[in-house]
Amino acid sequence: MPDPIPADRPDEEVAPDLGQGPASATDPSPDGQVLDPARQGDVLAIQDLAIAYAHAVDDRDWRRWEALFVPDAHIDYRHSGGIAGTPAEVAAWLPGAMAVFTFCMHSILTHEIRFTGPDTATGRVHLLNRNGLEWEGAFEFCDIGGLYLDDYVRVGAHWRFARRVEHTHYVTGGAFAAVVRDLAADAAPDRPPVAG
Repeated sequence: MPDPIPADRPDEEVAPDLGQGPASATDPSPDGQVLDPARQGDVLAIQDLAIAYAHAVDDRDWRRWEALFVPDAHIDYRHSGGIAGTPAEVAAWLPGAMAVFTFCMHSILTHEIRFTGPDTATGRVHLLNRNGLEWEGAFEFCDIGGLYLDDYVRVGAHWRFARRVEHTHYVTGGAFAAVVRDLAADAAPDRPPVAG
């Protein structure tokens, strides 16, 4: 691998070392850089972590879900009407919160990962959650779309979540979706209103 651009070259902008190889003087962005094989493995492991998260929620496997986080991680679901807390606190809350749904299908899309150190990274990933439920005597869908903002940390041979904050952009569906939007407004008044 070539040496990074020396910081003592004042006429060229130097990109931060994101562990993704050196950036050129004309394009300091890590976008589209070819990663070395070890970093490619890290990207795949972090993507697998995000996929495991979605399946753990859909399978209601709260033990698996909790194990995807470091014990002192911060999780914030307030913008979708939920709570914020540690993995243990949120894992204790999830079974009751998710019991209303007859099924859940969590999809994650356009996952962007940026390495901040040898064993740390940040990420953002779009989410689309289709949920089905019986509400007020009728079946309805409740669709949630938004963005997860994540911090990741390597723990031994695994990557884990150190932080996950959900930013909900919309909640659509029937009467239950309106309930979720109201809960989100009450739980996260500092964030933009959730569209419906």
